[in-house]
Amino acid sequence: MMKKYLFIFVLLFPAAIAFANPVVSLNPVYWVKPFLILGTILGLETFLVVTILFFCHMAVIPCLIAYFSGNILIYFIIFQPLLSAIDNVWICEIIIIVIEGILIKVISTFDVFQLEEFKGLKWITAFICSATGNAFSYYLGTLLA
Repeated sequence: MMKKYLFIFVLLFPAAIAFANPVVSLNPVYWVKPFLILGTILGLETFLVVTILFFCHMAVIPCLIAYFSGNILIYFIIFQPLLSAIDNVWICEIIIIVIEGILIKVISTFDVFQLEEFKGLKWITAFICSATGNAFSYYLGTLLA
């Protein structure tokens, strides 16, 4: 007799929790869309910036790895807390463009990221690459979201 009540309890208890508080039952499918959109946006932004940097005689694969890693860190460590603190997307985007421009300039100073014909990267070029990539990712994010 006890097994029967235990079976009914195990069967009905999750339904009672979901009815009382639907937030408790976490569905992993809800997390797929934001991560898929974020990955697509950051990946395409990286490919655009690295393509521009290729025409400035920088190596593709090392720049791709470094910029993508830096872009993810900047997004989660700087952009998200800054956006929650300031709550103004345009100010946050300008700050991120400056930070990513500095990242591009720093990346360009190391030999591993340079091709043989590399003659240096100007600050304005780094900021233009950063602004182009961020504008692309912003508009792509508004389309996908």
